[in-house]
Amino acid sequence: MNILQQIVADKKKEVALKKQTIPVKSLEQLPFFNGKTKSLAQSLTQSKTGIIAEFKRKSPSKSWIKKDASVVNISKGYEQAGASGMSILTDEIYFGGTIDDLLLARKNCNLPLLRKEFIIDEYQIVEAKGIGADAILLIAAILNPKEIKLFSELAKSLNLDVLLEIHHAKELQESLM
Repeated sequence: MNILQQIVADKKKEVALKKQTIPVKSLEQLPFFNGKTKSLAQSLTQSKTGIIAEFKRKSPSKSWIKKDASVVNISKGYEQAGASGMSILTDEIYFGGTIDDLLLARKNCNLPLLRKEFIIDEYQIVEAKGIGADAILLIAAILNPKEIKLFSELAKSLNLDVLLEIHHAKELQESLM
């Protein structure tokens, strides 16, 4: 099993547990669920930089990058530096991120926020909206075309932008089927 397969296997367990403890109806009651979103796509097209800055504490290949990084300070810094948007990893096991990171960034900066997560279930998209994300990441390598379409449609219905991560032309072609 490669690292991506391991992450997805662990994510399935994590999401199943969340679904048992926090129902979707509760996610729909979160502070930002009915809030207006900021368009990451529009911000990128109107920007001089076109930069999506990233907040990441660690990675599976490099371990800890900065364990005590302050998302509040970093999000403010990215905004002041002219970033078009900010990507926030919310995976705790492999990347050291949390949902609180996205919530804190949302409260402390006005950039469009991308929830960078291994999205494998519609539940995570509803959760993303509830915690203040403006966009979600879908990874073609872990989703089939039907899931990409379904998840994209759900995201759009919640006014979330979608960024599709692809690694080669074949993934793009398969994603568009």
